[in-house]
Formats: sequence, C-alpha cells, structure tokens
Amino acid sequence: MHVRPFLSALSLLPALTVGLGACGGKEEAGMPPLTPEPGDSRLADMTAPAKDSLPARLVLYRYLRGVAAGNVKACGLLAPDYDRTAFGRAGGCRAGGLAAARAKLRPADLAALRGVTVPTCDDGPGDGEYTVAFGDLKWKGDPARPGGVLAANFTLRKTGARWLIAG
Repeated sequence: MHVRPFLSALSLLPALTVGLGACGGKEEAGMPPLTPEPGDSRLADMTAPAKDSLPARLVLYRYLRGVAAGNVKACGLLAPDYDRTAFGRAGGCRAGGLAAARAKLRPADLAALRGVTVPTCDDGPGDGEYTVAFGDLKWKGDPARPGGVLAANFTLRKTGARWLIAG
C-alpha cells in the first residue's frame, strides 16, 4: 500500500530532471549571454550617458571601419566642414579622397582599423556634441598611427536626425 505513492513520485522524476536541465544545469548552444561579455567594451561609455552617446559613437565606429574597408559609403557620415578639413573640399572624400587617404595608411594601420571600437566619448566642445580622442579608441592589436584621416580628436554633431563627424 505504501508502494503506490513512491511509484507516482518516481514517475515525476524524468519531468523534473528535464525541467532542471533547461533552467540551469546545461547551457544550450543557441542561448545568448544574459549580460555583456566581460571583454566587450564597444558599448561601454564612462563619461557621457550611454543612451545619448551610442548613436554618435556608432557613426565614428562605422566611419573608421569604412576607411579600413575602402567603403565610400563612409563618406556619408561626414559633415561638410570635416570633409573639407580631411579631404581638401566638400565632397572630396567621395571624389577620390578616401582612396588617396587609404593609400597613405600603412597596411598595419588598415588592419588596426578593422578591429577598432569606440567605447567612450566626452561632452563638447559645443552643446549637444561629443568628442572622441584618438587615444580613447580601443584596438584589438596594435593601434593605428594618428594623422591624416585619423584625427587627434573627432567631434560628433547631430545635424537634423543624423549624427555626423564634424571638423
């Protein structure tokens, strides 16, 4: 008579072990981590509110990666004043300036730009603008050398609904 409750409890054991395995014991291959990876600093922002600066920092990230890839679409991320400063005239980036600037970069600089991240920025110089110092960029390996299109400081300004790199 006491065997029957034991058998019914024993029959629940497979259901419990499946439930426990799904809750914690085993990690499924397709599950993303619930927290950011410890070494992933692409989106960490120490000085400006992350919510406010993320779109601006993302523009600089895309520009630097675009320079590395030789992608002329990166020129669309530049304000006319930065385009004039870095490429000699407004529209100079698209009109062969990007290719000429890439030709001046060492292969090691181009390789470094493929792994660059923009983890932080500072407020200013103007109201609603952000500045990213070249030294604040993070690199997977050795950093690129500053100079030319790799400015000492990048100013990010919101123009209408878009963030642009300003000069």
